[in-house]
Amino acid sequence: MTAPAEARRQARFVAVLMPESEKLLDDRLYYGPMLQGLNDGLMERHLFMRPVPCLHEYQREHFLHSNPRFYCGAVFMGPVYSFEYFIRAVAQNVAGPKVMLDHHLEDPPIHSVREDAVAGMRMLTAHLLSLGHRHIAYLDNERLDANPWKRQGVDEGLRAAGLPGLERGWSAGCRMNFGDTDTALDWFLGLEPRPTAVVCADDFRALFMLQAAAERGLRVPQDISIAGFGDLAVRAKRSHRLTSVGVDPTLLGRRAAELVAGSENDPPVAALISPELFVRGTTGALGSG
Repeated sequence: MTAPAEARRQARFVAVLMPESEKLLDDRLYYGPMLQGLNDGLMERHLFMRPVPCLHEYQREHFLHSNPRFYCGAVFMGPVYSFEYFIRAVAQNVAGPKVMLDHHLEDPPIHSVREDAVAGMRMLTAHLLSLGHRHIAYLDNERLDANPWKRQGVDEGLRAAGLPGLERGWSAGCRMNFGDTDTALDWFLGLEPRPTAVVCADDFRALFMLQAAAERGLRVPQDISIAGFGDLAVRAKRSHRLTSVGVDPTLLGRRAAELVAGSENDPPVAALISPELFVRGTTGALGSG
């Protein structure tokens, strides 16, 4: 048996590549449970997770120039998606299956696992439409490539109801802070006709939006409905009223473990985990309550 073949036979470690390993491992709401699901799924298959920080270029180069045959597969955590050259190099030099977890790339052709954000936002948009809302705005991430599927879901939901999709000005990029959200609400309120509902890319932007609405004397949901995505605000005990869409993140981790434990010759799978709609008190018909 050749040395590389022997190394592959002995390897039982999966490299889990992430920008800041301690930050993600300590996250109790999303990435932490996702990594726990990944670890549990790997352990059930007698594999071991090895977190590898790759935020800085020297860390990425060190990994590529270390012994890649030590690993029998690799998992890229979502925030790594922007390091395209690094993902390509790992795909070429590390043995075994590779999985992009919490994101998707068309190239290189590797497995991916993510929540079905398109379906989730379609459900959320359909819920608002069922309440009579026809003018719905979308508060996006500051990086539009971070999750284009959420915007796509809102747009598809509107078009499925025979309405125009998200037209120019009805979607606003926003950093995760109150100042940007406050300005975005001002922008939305200046549109004609004025939006009666705002869908936010995540729960924490939705919480900022709720604060901005309260400072303007707007009643939620009587004057404006506000919804988030992720259902993390309730898990974090930051709100018990926020309507949101969510997926158990441990399910994403377990599906990634299943794929990375498979054969290197399996065709790429783009796995989507179905979300659930949680209707609460921040959405309703105009004038309700």
